[in-house]
Amino acid sequence: SSDVCSSDLVLSGFTLSNGAPNGSLYEDESGGGVWCESNNVVVTNCTITGNHAGPDYNGGSGGGAYGGTLNGCTITGNSGGVGGGASYSMLNNCTIEGNGGVGEGGGAEYCTLNNCTLTGNWAYEQAGGAEYCTLNNCTLTDNESDWGGGAYYCTLNDCTLTGNVGY
Repeated sequence: SSDVCSSDLVLSGFTLSNGAPNGSLYEDESGGGVWCESNNVVVTNCTITGNHAGPDYNGGSGGGAYGGTLNGCTITGNSGGVGGGASYSMLNNCTIEGNGGVGEGGGAEYCTLNNCTLTGNWAYEQAGGAEYCTLNNCTLTDNESDWGGGAYYCTLNDCTLTGNVGY
């Protein structure tokens, strides 16, 4: 199961891997690596890898992380119904690579990303890199999906997009 973090907690220097939530409600199926009660929870210098959230498109979000503020983390090889890497999180100086969304938002969904790199993320439907996010000073490279390979319904400020593919 995933690690659940409540308010005003700092989790630093850990590897969170092979997690999968177990529940019947959407929220119970979210946050395969770490599920944070609010963005007051800080996850810093962690590796979040190989986690899964939700069984399908209607299932959970945030295969790697759900909620929280992530600083200097590597989020790689996670999957979810939506938001394969992270959902509803604040990400600062993070690397989001090789994550997938069965539905949408392979790298990140409903997040704010600052100085992050999103590379090689994918989604079957839309937004290989990021969906419904605000990205500031980020780099999006080689992300893929049916619509919006790099970003879909996002606000991008001073970002670089290279080699993203929407079919």
